[in-house]
Amino acid sequence: MNDKPNKLVLIPILVILFVMIGYQYICPAGSQSCHFRTADKLRGIGALSTQYPTIDDLYRDPELEEDSPPKFISKFNFTERDLMRHVDFNIKGDDVIVFLHIQKTGGTTFGRHLVRNIRLEQPCDCKLGQKKCNCHRPGKDESWLFSRFSTGWSCGLHADWTELTSCVPVFCQSKCVSYNHLLVIKALKAMSYGARGLSGWKNSRLLNCVYFFRNFYYITMLRDPVSRYLSEWKHVQRGATWKTSLHMCDGRAPTPDELPACYPGDDWSGVMLRDFMACPHNLVFGDCVCGVLCRSNE
Repeated sequence: MNDKPNKLVLIPILVILFVMIGYQYICPAGSQSCHFRTADKLRGIGALSTQYPTIDDLYRDPELEEDSPPKFISKFNFTERDLMRHVDFNIKGDDVIVFLHIQKTGGTTFGRHLVRNIRLEQPCDCKLGQKKCNCHRPGKDESWLFSRFSTGWSCGLHADWTELTSCVPVFCQSKCVSYNHLLVIKALKAMSYGARGLSGWKNSRLLNCVYFFRNFYYITMLRDPVSRYLSEWKHVQRGATWKTSLHMCDGRAPTPDELPACYPGDDWSGVMLRDFMACPHNLVFGDCVCGVLCRSNE
């Protein structure tokens, strides 16, 4: 008796059973993860809709989604002109991008993109295990980027606009300035005060004008203020603090009387929203420190 035809029939039956069992294992009954795209059906591809991440998935910040209120749709009234501004940034010259990182706006994700995902002639050098990357200009040992992941918190943790505009030019005197510009300052000093000034040029106020030779481009990330507020509250509730922030204004930090703490102890873990909102010195409301300090020194 010839069993060969029976075996040929048995093989496709076993294949069909194997595919059915595998499909039930991967896509159990009631699952929404195995619905096919209509366009894919028309093309005969049959790919799963959740198999590949979209562009929005790649650039979505999980931290923001975790802290955002559910079913909240943000609406921003930015004009096309606001969003399509162009600047002539000269990375080979002396221009510097300064990233003003406002907490809980997705700045950590954006900051990583700045040092890792920009196509440059000389990409940032990011070493495994190190938080900071070297973002040098092509052919120069100078940094074109001032940010958390390139220069660190050089002006203090989450330095604000007041702190950055005072700190960055001074920081760039030693970290970003080219040697040729220092020679120019020397020459200006010598021309203004004679040969005697050449030896004491480092103490001159002209050194503080070195940033006139460069352009600072300040960038930041914005977020819906209510969502950002609630996100910071949840962050503080989990034990986060801003103790290492400097809050510098007019050349000095605030005193404990000028900026009292909102809580006793090491942190504000478990704080309720009503208590978080009730503290008048909570910096979540904005930069109130410099307003007090600078007005008191006028």
